Amino acid sequence: MKLVDTFYGNILKDEKLAPVFGPSAENWEQHIVRVYNFWENWLFQTGSYTGGMMWVHMQRHATHPLTTELFERWLAYWITCTDVLFAGKNADFVKSKALEIGQILNAKLNNV
Repeated sequence: MKLVDTFYGNILKDEKLAPVFGPSAENWEQHIVRVYNFWENWLFQTGSYTGGMMWVHMQRHATHPLTTELFERWLAYWITCTDVLFAGKNADFVKSKALEIGQILNAKLNNV
């Protein structure tokens, strides 16, 4: 949770990324719990996330395009936050999983 909270704290201050993630602030508690569950499941295969991550991002992409440039910014924040909070092979694993999900989303949303 600390990583996700730190990451979002930075994202919501970023002039280019805040508009993409900002609308979620209206239902922040519900949104952040889903984000915690997503990352917990993505990293540790807990089964704590149910739903369609792609659908949510496709809806957002229609009004706030998630360009390759924004994915690169997103990933840079995730890596920086991870490096500030953690070290070692687990930190490397967390960063590699973020790269993996970023590449999947970018490929599907931007046809790259």
